[in-house]
Amino acid sequence: MRGTDQGVPSATGAADVFLIVDQQLPSPDRDSGSLRLSRLIGELARLGPRVLFFPLNGRAEPRYKAVLGDLGAAVLADRRGQERFLREQGHRIGHALLCRPHPALELLGGIRDHAPDCLVVYDTVDVHFRRLGRQAGLAEERGRADRFKLRAQAETMRALELFLVGESDLTLVVSEDERDLLTSLVPGTDVRVLSNIHVPVAAPARPRNGARVLFVGHYRHTPNVDAAQWLAREIMPLVRREVPEAVLDLVGSSAPESVTGLAGGGVTVHGWVEDLAPVYARARVAVAPLRYGAGVKGKVGEAVEHDVPVVGTPVAFEGMGLEHDRHVLIGESPAELAAAVVRLLTDDALHTRLTRAATERVSARFSPERASAVLRDVLSVGRGSVACEASP
Repeated sequence: MRGTDQGVPSATGAADVFLIVDQQLPSPDRDSGSLRLSRLIGELARLGPRVLFFPLNGRAEPRYKAVLGDLGAAVLADRRGQERFLREQGHRIGHALLCRPHPALELLGGIRDHAPDCLVVYDTVDVHFRRLGRQAGLAEERGRADRFKLRAQAETMRALELFLVGESDLTLVVSEDERDLLTSLVPGTDVRVLSNIHVPVAAPARPRNGARVLFVGHYRHTPNVDAAQWLAREIMPLVRREVPEAVLDLVGSSAPESVTGLAGGGVTVHGWVEDLAPVYARARVAVAPLRYGAGVKGKVGEAVEHDVPVVGTPVAFEGMGLEHDRHVLIGESPAELAAAVVRLLTDDALHTRLTRAATERVSARFSPERASAVLRDVLSVGRGSVACEASP
């Protein structure tokens, strides 16, 4: 994309800018939400609009700014510069993609004031109040002292998200299930599915040897902390009763002491790993024992990309169209999950069958072409002519 020396698109008379707003620049090597957004930006830039990114934290780490530059997007990080662009160049914004609830709320007024003809698209990333509500439900089951605080947070987030759905011209979600949820709660709104993008890598000739079990997660996301603890403390001991040599690799950034303290006794906490390909190449099975959450789980799709079969809870696979014993193995209790892990550690035929079936399903449902088609439809819509359309 051609722009000024600062990377901001140079002035024209047309509404040629596609503005993207989030709290920070996407860091695709650290969390799945960032990976999704980065891949979407790449597809969007190929469709032609001049993409401009506003990180509301005011920071543009050079490595991540360079990633966006390579994808074809400019970055304007300075908050005063962002406000000036809205005031002086707001008429050039044809579409604004507002990611997540709080960044969307912060910029919604300024965009409506200075870019009145802009199509405002709210990207939920995942439905936050659903995730918080499930977390509150788990806290209530366990009698935790924070159960009332979590319930209040969930209800507050519900009000905010439904408000944003109602005030935006178009809303994006990552699954048909979340689309149905939001359209039932805010009737008459245009909600479309724009999910993750996954491209399988070259497949190995046969299942990997060994008994390495893998969990990948960004640990600032609380469902991952809970899942890692549950996996290490309750599930893996049952696995090792049947497969004593089984070991667990916990991989991911920002691990708190409650995760790093799990190391030992067949558990290795690796922290952030720059290149996950070698990690997946060593893994026999990936596990996603999420007890709460929302959206489509990037860790599942990423494991499938690398030809690693996945064991997980129902929450881990929602919105992906992956079926038990056909594409993945699903369990709800530690005993069920451990038994599924043991099956994949010891049965090469099952390992191969699930891997191939999951790869075919994920390739069909989460391809770049499918995302590009949704983005093309969004670009064709102007404010005041939002056309309700069934998501793919």
